[in-house]
Amino acid sequence: MVVQQIIDGRVELALGLLSEHYGISEPTVRVGTVKRHRRVLACYVEKERRIYFSNSDFLKNPFVVLHEFYHHLRSLECQRNKQVEKRADLFAANFIRDFRISSSKFR
Repeated sequence: MVVQQIIDGRVELALGLLSEHYGISEPTVRVGTVKRHRRVLACYVEKERRIYFSNSDFLKNPFVVLHEFYHHLRSLECQRNKQVEKRADLFAANFIRDFRISSSKFR
């Protein structure tokens, strides 16, 4: 359901559902770039609790949205891990995989 919301352009609703599921505050969203991160698709700024997307097209990209949400999720946890980027990719990929599996059941 979360992936479909993102694909449909309802990123705030998707982030709200994720935040509610994990029991955390919802990140805010902006289109624009951040100093020192101008060449990335998106980035999460921890002290603002905000996800910046370099282009509005990425608001409909489940992998990008879920990857950055993972950074938000991890930033609110006490423990840090060196493999954050790898785990963020895996988090996003698993959501999309589950979406594809559930979507194929209804076709």
